[in-house]
Amino acid sequence: MQLTMFVVVPLVLLLSGVAIESATVKQKMPFEVRFPTKTGARILRRELDLEISNPKGKIKEVKVLRRRRQTTTEEQEFLDAHNEARFNVVPKAANMKKIKWSNELAQVARNYAQQCNWAHNPARTTDTKALTSQFSYVGENLYATSVSSVDPKSAVQSWDSEKSSYNYTNQACLGVCGHYTQVVWANSEYVGCASHTCPTFTGLPTSFNGGTIVVCNYGQGGNYNGQQPYMTGTPCTSCPSGYSCSNGLCVSGGDSNGSQTSSTTEDGDCFEGDGSNYQGQASTTVSGKTCLVWSSVYDFLPSNNYCRNYFSAYGVTEPVCYYQPGSYYVEPCGLPKCGSK
Repeated sequence: MQLTMFVVVPLVLLLSGVAIESATVKQKMPFEVRFPTKTGARILRRELDLEISNPKGKIKEVKVLRRRRQTTTEEQEFLDAHNEARFNVVPKAANMKKIKWSNELAQVARNYAQQCNWAHNPARTTDTKALTSQFSYVGENLYATSVSSVDPKSAVQSWDSEKSSYNYTNQACLGVCGHYTQVVWANSEYVGCASHTCPTFTGLPTSFNGGTIVVCNYGQGGNYNGQQPYMTGTPCTSCPSGYSCSNGLCVSGGDSNGSQTSSTTEDGDCFEGDGSNYQGQASTTVSGKTCLVWSSVYDFLPSNNYCRNYFSAYGVTEPVCYYQPGSYYVEPCGLPKCGSK
């Protein structure tokens, strides 16, 4: 049964790059849900508090680049550490792709990291396919430390250090090498990582009294039996068709810097008008926060966390999402407007 929905829900609007000052105003607003039936449409009407921060107060604007959502510092550190490891393989790689960020992979990693489970996520491919059809298989690396925070580079370097146990020629491993081979798997072009501080861990000895876990997911996943992680040779001499060379790594299309690319926020993913008809799969805010599932805030909203604009009647002009559990704060997703330069 098709559901046509127009909703107005509690909302505190935090525009990207905009600081809102002064008081909060509360007022009653209606919303309406239409359920098509065989005899017509059953209409359910409700009233909720709409909480808007300072609709008439002063607004201090901050310049923000909106054409493409920027990577956060942590994302960039994960990317830089991976690409450094991928360039410095021994022997050198002829077809090593520069790795890029995927919001979908990061979302699945974040959800799993919050479970504090020291075991591979058996549902990582299925969970990712629910967000994007881009990857048929998703690889995964885990890292844990007893401290309350972690440097992304330290996690990646820990996996990369396994190369001392790996023999490229005969694919032999003296110990554990699978984390390393996944980091340098040439065709794993996207990565999404997350860290989470855990009071305890499932799957680790009780002596390991809490700490931080790091989960990185890779698309397309690697570590196929009987295959070497990359082709040897002079860097970039065997890049796929349509790729160019940047600092010894193969990069696709115009992504020469390879640092701000996401499978959901490419320039091709944009919104028209006020974004109320946007049906893409972007699921993070402009500041890099993961969107909450709409129905976790109100059960009559959809059971996904894609950026949407259900609030256009109240001045919202682009796709947004809830991002803070226990509150009604929303934040724009930083998607470009179609046709913008």
